[in-house]
Amino acid sequence: MKRPLLLAMLILFLTGCVENSTESQLNETQPAPTAVTIERAQSHLHAPTTFFNARIQAIESASLTPRTTGFLLRKNFSDGAIVEEGDILFEIDPTTYEAAVQAAVAGLEEAEASLDLIKITHDRQESLLNSGGISQANFDRVEADFKAAKSKVQAAKANLIVQNDNLENTKVKAPYSGQIGRSNFSIGDMVGPDFGPLTDIVQVTPIEASFSLNENELTQHKIRAGKGSDYSLKVDGYVLDLKGNISFIDNKVNANSGTVNIAAQFDNISGTLIPNQFVRVGISPSQPLEGVVIPHKSVFQDKESQYVLTVSQGVATKQEVTIAARLGQEVFITEGLYENTPVIIGGQQRIRPGSPVTFEE
Repeated sequence: MKRPLLLAMLILFLTGCVENSTESQLNETQPAPTAVTIERAQSHLHAPTTFFNARIQAIESASLTPRTTGFLLRKNFSDGAIVEEGDILFEIDPTTYEAAVQAAVAGLEEAEASLDLIKITHDRQESLLNSGGISQANFDRVEADFKAAKSKVQAAKANLIVQNDNLENTKVKAPYSGQIGRSNFSIGDMVGPDFGPLTDIVQVTPIEASFSLNENELTQHKIRAGKGSDYSLKVDGYVLDLKGNISFIDNKVNANSGTVNIAAQFDNISGTLIPNQFVRVGISPSQPLEGVVIPHKSVFQDKESQYVLTVSQGVATKQEVTIAARLGQEVFITEGLYENTPVIIGGQQRIRPGSPVTFEE
């Protein structure tokens, strides 16, 4: 009876030793949690600006060529000056054109006097025709003379219009407000349609920046809809205090480049921008993007993606993220993280995904 009891006690003792040994082995193989530093993702609204190369171009530009020929009498501006619409820029000697106007006035007066005399004769002959005093053939000749006299009056009026126009064209005016270029002629030079332009003028307010986007960029920035984005300008690395809007979108994609030509219009009140200047057009969404910000040092990159290490149930977890922008020492994340997610920012080198961790903020 004592032997079975002793055997049972021995079995219980051995079982306890095995359990203690197994627990000890588990404790020895499971690594201790690694202490890391975390920072929680903070919600953030961001309107990222994407810049594209562009060229400034004038909405209106013209070469000012006189329509009349003569000696250049006056130049009423300095080269490169800003002028207003209607300003008289050049004056051509008007002497011969003033004389032509006077001759045209005299010709009109003569034609009108002749018409008055013929009309009196016409009216008298018409009365005689009605009373049978003259034949129809005689009246027809008077009628023809009367119509010819009226035609001469119309021709004289037309000639006066032409001569007045020629006289007016001795004053070369600015077709719109803008900036004048360098004058090509000096006072006393013979100028006219056959001698080339006097100068050129470009409209500087407003002005356009011309650039190109590919199809994906066009859709991404919602430019086709005519709204949804704000437009800014960067010159020599500095963003100008100018806001623009889309003034032109080409009606087709360039088959060779796969891009669409676009122009954005800016007020340019200060005259900072000039045609053919190289700039960068910045496009920002009118509605900011929603996301979170985390320290840039918490982001890693492998062959497949960018990622961070987060803490979930005491374990380091790899989380792929989409970075929309770099904001100083932080990055703006639009996909992969939510507000208040604990992101490991210190001690990452000592752990890998799946490692147990403890953290402090």
